[in-house]
Amino acid sequence: MEDRTKQPAWFVPSTSGPSAPKLKLYNSLTRSKTEFTPMVSNKISWYSCGPTVYDASHMGHARNYVTIDINRRILSDYFGYHIFFVQNVTDIDDKIIVRARQSYLFDEYAKNVGSSVTDDVVAKVTKSAVNYAEKNLPLFDASLASHFASPDTISKYKSAINIPEETAKNPKFPMHLTAVETAHNAIVNRGSLSADKFLEDSKSVLVITLDQDEGASVTDPAVFRELAAFWENEFDKDMASLNVLPPSVTTRVSEYVPEIVDFIQKIIQNKFAYSTADGSVYFDTIGFEAGGHDYAKLQPWNKGHQDLIDEGEGSLSTKLEGKKSKNDFALWKASKPGEPSWESPWGFGRPGWHIECSVMASAILGPQIDVHSGGIDLAFPHHDNELAQAEACHGNQQWVNYFLHTGHLHIEGQKMSKSLKNFITIREALERYTPRQLRLSFAMQQWNNQFDFKSSLFEVKAFESTLTNFFNNVRALARDIQHARAPKKADVAEISLYESLSQAQTSVHEAFCDNLSTPIALQALNELVQKANAYINGQKPGELRIEVLIEVATWITKILEILGFNVSTDRLGWGSSRPSNESGQTIEDIALPYVQILAKFRDFVRAKAIARVPHGEFLATTDSLRDKELLDLGVLLDDRADGQHALIKFLDEAEKDELLRQREDKIRKDQEKQAKKLEQARLEAERLAERLEKAKISPQEMFKSLPEYTNFDDSGLPTADKEGNPLTKSLLKKLQKQQAAQKKLHDEYITSLQKK
Repeated sequence: MEDRTKQPAWFVPSTSGPSAPKLKLYNSLTRSKTEFTPMVSNKISWYSCGPTVYDASHMGHARNYVTIDINRRILSDYFGYHIFFVQNVTDIDDKIIVRARQSYLFDEYAKNVGSSVTDDVVAKVTKSAVNYAEKNLPLFDASLASHFASPDTISKYKSAINIPEETAKNPKFPMHLTAVETAHNAIVNRGSLSADKFLEDSKSVLVITLDQDEGASVTDPAVFRELAAFWENEFDKDMASLNVLPPSVTTRVSEYVPEIVDFIQKIIQNKFAYSTADGSVYFDTIGFEAGGHDYAKLQPWNKGHQDLIDEGEGSLSTKLEGKKSKNDFALWKASKPGEPSWESPWGFGRPGWHIECSVMASAILGPQIDVHSGGIDLAFPHHDNELAQAEACHGNQQWVNYFLHTGHLHIEGQKMSKSLKNFITIREALERYTPRQLRLSFAMQQWNNQFDFKSSLFEVKAFESTLTNFFNNVRALARDIQHARAPKKADVAEISLYESLSQAQTSVHEAFCDNLSTPIALQALNELVQKANAYINGQKPGELRIEVLIEVATWITKILEILGFNVSTDRLGWGSSRPSNESGQTIEDIALPYVQILAKFRDFVRAKAIARVPHGEFLATTDSLRDKELLDLGVLLDDRADGQHALIKFLDEAEKDELLRQREDKIRKDQEKQAKKLEQARLEAERLAERLEKAKISPQEMFKSLPEYTNFDDSGLPTADKEGNPLTKSLLKKLQKQQAAQKKLHDEYITSLQKK
């Protein structure tokens, strides 16, 4: 009798039992993976650093926010936590102020210039470019500056400078060189450029001068508000296009200035901050540590790193005086002319960059939060300063329990950054890749590791194609089996695939528990798909059980949905990667392209059958129908062996485009291969023709036409040079070898003539 108490082979223990793995996250505070235990068992309070809205969002932003979104979804949709997610928008910042002023002043200057570039305009741009070059380009000396408008000025500079060496010293060097070179080219070619083009090419250097000369005159608050509002709206559009969940609450700095002032006052009352004569307020890092706190918990090795401190303070604030220690940082900045300001107990000013997050996170989430996330570049000084401010205000030692820092995104080994102008905007990336491919590229990397963005995304596309083909196969097989009486009994092959599914579920759970390791989880999905494909290929016609395949596909789809991918309504794979448009087409409109193909195919078959053409023409036409006409309509026919009819698969736009690109690549490669063969044949023909001409020369005559020899023996071998001097033995030996080789070649030629 069968032992029904014994578990089947595919049964695995529950992932929620006492022996199950515990969820661990890499916590930047401990610099280790630690077990995740929120303050309330099933709830997570989460603050994420949002964008500084002064320019287009780039792929570095996409990596950070999509990665955080993936982590958030796993914790929510897989582990079941209720997450209260707060994210800020920095709309008061030195970068915003500078960009808004420069954009405003440039637009006003362009209006005054009008449609003609005068000598005064050229002189202003030239002076701006020279000043920019002298400040930012090493070895740019007076001789180059005095002849800046000469066409060869930049080429002389580039030949005198070691560009790779200077780039290694300063990553911004290529950006500075490009700005100067573009302005220089505009000056040199000003006669052929429109005024708009001339000014646009000169903008990078010109705006610096305009801001230095007239920045203090920009007093309208709307100038700063409008720039920030525009780029905030663009950021929201970019996040929506990448399917990033919106925050539970979004906070803008400009709406929290009263709370910021109160927060700073409390820090002063707790004796961890001080005001200066100019109306600024600084955090007292020395007093903070003397009060029993640790400063720079996240990256203590960067404490005192002046470049990072200055970057954190902002370009308008690095020269502020009155700090007690170089590590002290601004909580409140006294506003100078040309900067927005708010009233405070210390005079008119604006918040420092770091204080905003401490205040807004505390205002929404309270004096202690579970999770704080952001890019690793924010760890010091921004997040370290946030921690210090919050502890100084709340009087606690642990404001954040888990700091989750996403790794940098690099391009060609260099960090992608707006300040380096080496970034690819999200909009530009979406012109080349689908949102699904970009999300996949991030999910296939460990969230807290550095990621070098590859322009080809070969692995991503291969993985996407593997899953797409599997989902299409399952759908096609499901439709096919509906029309036949298929077996239901689960045999050894089906039980084995169920076991593989169970093992994959365990592997994914373990991967998610181990620091939300999406690369390992996706690898488990890929391996499961390979086993499912092997099952499909191993079944004889009519013996395949669709139920196990649907269960596998449904579970994989569920995991993909948890990772933030759009899925189909039938829960069998990807959803459309592009939004569909309301077309209002009739049935006739939809059917017409397919009926036209069918009619064309029928006409061909009928005509060729009457003409009794070779059967190869029919096969070629059926291949064309499969590979061209139907594929152009998004239909893929998958041929099967053993006399079975082809599987019919419907592709969404992204899938169709990918196969069309593959078809075009194959055609291009075939053309290149054919061109290479033709070129090789041409070269071989030239070689043979050259050899034939050489073969016609008799060995007795081969040296007599050469001017370097005079006397010859009976065999035609030279005996003296052109001055009549006897040839050396070594040279004679060399010439004898050449003559012998020519004799062999000439004899072959004579023999060939005789055969003819």
